[in-house]
Amino acid sequence: MALIDFGADISAMSKEMAESLGLNINQKQDVSFGIGGKVKSVNSTVAFLIMQGHERYKLIIPIKIILDDFSFPFLLGRKGFFNEFIITFDENKERVSLKKVGKRRY
Repeated sequence: MALIDFGADISAMSKEMAESLGLNINQKQDVSFGIGGKVKSVNSTVAFLIMQGHERYKLIIPIKIILDDFSFPFLLGRKGFFNEFIITFDENKERVSLKKVGKRRY
């Protein structure tokens, strides 16, 4: 489960989530800025599948792992995700639809 964050340049996940997925958080620290202000982070990548019915797409995207003690859902930002899909937000129906750009299927 993830939230699509069209205001985010890059995807982000909590330290807790990264540790549970076995991602390396012992890397050179960086500083990231967001709605919560300035936080410590590390750069990484994550692979995941998007599946719906017969459609299945594998993506490997860059992420920021937020090292400060914040609990939040996985946030899908623009880099590496938005350029792979045509994304439609239907506010009235409270729906989001993704249409894959190109024909790369896994």
